[in-house]
Amino acid sequence: MAKVLITGGAGYIGAHIAHDLADSGYEVRILDDFSNGLSKRVERFTDIHRVNILDRDAVVTATKGVDSVIHLAAKKAVGESVENPLKYYENNVGGTLNLLAAMSVNGVKKIVFSSTAAVYAPSEKDAISEDDPTEPLSPYGATKLLSEELIRTIGEAEGWSSISLRYFNVVGAGSPNLGDNSKDNLVPKVFQALEDGLSPEIYGDDYPTADGTCIRDYIHVSDLSNSHIAALKAVSDKQITKTYNVGSGIGYSVREVIDQIERTIGSSTGAKVVTRRAGDSPKLISNIDRISKDLGWSPRLTLQDMVESAWRAWNTRA
Repeated sequence: MAKVLITGGAGYIGAHIAHDLADSGYEVRILDDFSNGLSKRVERFTDIHRVNILDRDAVVTATKGVDSVIHLAAKKAVGESVENPLKYYENNVGGTLNLLAAMSVNGVKKIVFSSTAAVYAPSEKDAISEDDPTEPLSPYGATKLLSEELIRTIGEAEGWSSISLRYFNVVGAGSPNLGDNSKDNLVPKVFQALEDGLSPEIYGDDYPTADGTCIRDYIHVSDLSNSHIAALKAVSDKQITKTYNVGSGIGYSVREVIDQIERTIGSSTGAKVVTRRAGDSPKLISNIDRISKDLGWSPRLTLQDMVESAWRAWNTRA
């Protein structure tokens, strides 16, 4: 039975992957400092290393005896990365270097990396493919792109097999106890504002889009988790170095997402427009032809599924 180390495995996305891997017969080891991860998400697991990704010795220890790695541990708030880029380079790039060093020491040669659509240059294209220009607008995106390059370069020198998955916007919950607790993602951010009696904020309505708000590609977290299992199988089957978009291939504006939230909760959110946020692209929609062709993966769940499952998780959280 293959053993997989998931860095950031107690986080929102990482926990979904951990549960789905365990359900698929993998042994799972989790590395997380629990700065954002939640213990309740990983109660079923016993092989947990409560350490920071910047602690190289601890990461070396956590990597011993595993067959492969899924690397998610990172800071991920676009706005914060603009305000404090040093924190993001230190954590995201430094953490990746620590992990790669640990893999080298322990002879681990398979890795799936959590990257982001924020690596892409602004584009007027209907959908962005993996071959389109990369020009991150934020330090967050820059750290992910640099981490991709490190994995590719070091992996090729070491004879590793690697896949980087460029996520688009992740929403929903596979079960109520695995909901998104991020303060920065749109849907939970709207829910939190409503709970606090505030009006949710839309960052700018003067973008070159149909309703003036940013357009994003949203994917259900369960679909995203399944893409990691497909990627893990691929890096285990043969030596490859690949990059794939993971999204739904459909674009929704911020207003359209808020409209779906209002339908789900059955009332108006009273959303208000505020100043644009630094580092945001007007439109990001994925072309997912490559991952569908190569790995046989495709998304199944809709925006309605995403919002409704997120709302159930929000209302049942401890």
